[in-house]
Amino acid sequence: MWGRVVEIMTAVWLAVSPFVFRVQSDATILWGDQIIALTICVLAGLSYWRPTRHAHLLILVIAVGLIAWGRLAGTPPPFVHQNHIVVGLFLLMIAIIPNHASYPPPVWQNESSS
Repeated sequence: MWGRVVEIMTAVWLAVSPFVFRVQSDATILWGDQIIALTICVLAGLSYWRPTRHAHLLILVIAVGLIAWGRLAGTPPPFVHQNHIVVGLFLLMIAIIPNHASYPPPVWQNESSS
């Protein structure tokens, strides 16, 4: 479940980034980043619970939204929106990783217990 941990770490970066880029005076960016980061953390956390183990796939929708928000912000996008594009692309790569990607296949697990 290392992919979910990386998603949470990325959400922390997204929450801190308005302060790093000194745009915390822009309420839209500040609150948008905070709400998006919280949503990513919740979805990544829900993936640990078996009934909602595929909740992290909804992060793909958030990632596409971040990319669109960053890209539609202007040409060229300001640095804070470039961050949104990069974070969105990174989340696209991480969110498709299955929860148990580092475990051996079930067939191998069954053979080792026999």
